[in-house]
Amino acid sequence: MFKPALLLIPLVFCSCAPRQDSAAARTDDPSTGPKPEVLFPVKTTGGYGYIDTSGKLVLKGPYGGASRFSEGLAAVQMTKAGPVRYIDTTGKMVIAPQFGLGDPFSEGMAAVMQDRMWGYIDKTGKLVIPFKFGAGQPFINERAAVVSLAKGIPEYGYINTKGEFPNELRYDMAMPYGEGLAAVRSFAEKFKFIDLAGKVAIPPQFLSGGQFAEGLAPVQAQAPEGVRWGYIDKQGKMVIPAKYTNALPFAEGLGPIQLLSGKWGFIDTKGTTVIAPQWDQAGSFSHGLAQVWVGTDKFGYINKDGKFVWEVQ
Repeated sequence: MFKPALLLIPLVFCSCAPRQDSAAARTDDPSTGPKPEVLFPVKTTGGYGYIDTSGKLVLKGPYGGASRFSEGLAAVQMTKAGPVRYIDTTGKMVIAPQFGLGDPFSEGMAAVMQDRMWGYIDKTGKLVIPFKFGAGQPFINERAAVVSLAKGIPEYGYINTKGEFPNELRYDMAMPYGEGLAAVRSFAEKFKFIDLAGKVAIPPQFLSGGQFAEGLAPVQAQAPEGVRWGYIDKQGKMVIPAKYTNALPFAEGLGPIQLLSGKWGFIDTKGTTVIAPQWDQAGSFSHGLAQVWVGTDKFGYINKDGKFVWEVQ
């Protein structure tokens, strides 16, 4: 489901995505610490802070809201529901507080909201695509899925980095691109996949669809047991059977899946369970860690052995 990017919740998805005080300076030099983007948002006393991949708290905050780090920057609020600013991995403010909501950066731009409309900024904070969309997703393959309200009704489509619609097609649902393909739904059709030119690459046949990653994309289809999720390859062939109640894109060789029990775990690209389902929600892996939830608001981070580096809290 396409939805507005509400980034000031600590998610590491995706679009995702995915998409964290004693703050020592961080640089790209491995000898002085982790790369700038390898920080993850966590709950701390009084708000949110950030850990590194070892689970060490490196930015205490506390922040009222915090997105994941991406391309060295993260969107944060100093107070709950306060204006959004961007910080670097030392905690230094890079872009002043001025937005209602803000996404992580992707391909040098970030979707931000003012007065309930979305536009895009560059890393200096300059508005490069005006506030004119009802919703906006990150740029992937130099395309971003947006909701246009120009005709008075929501229309879904893709803009390029100039804010232009390179293809005239409009959809009633559009998902972010991944590996040059995107899942879309036209009126009265099922989901299909299109290429960057807007041409159909995989014909309409799915009830829903997600991003391609590592050659596979999660799709929802009708199975003998009912509506289920599985994974297709780029020819549209179901290579991991549709038997899950939910599924997210693969990352770092693992895909988050949900069973009928409601619990989430992880499978490999052959469909073999690698980390047993046991959490109420799970996000895709990033830099060796995945975010997992207990209930709707308590979360932590696990490594690829399924062990916590930051306990649920």
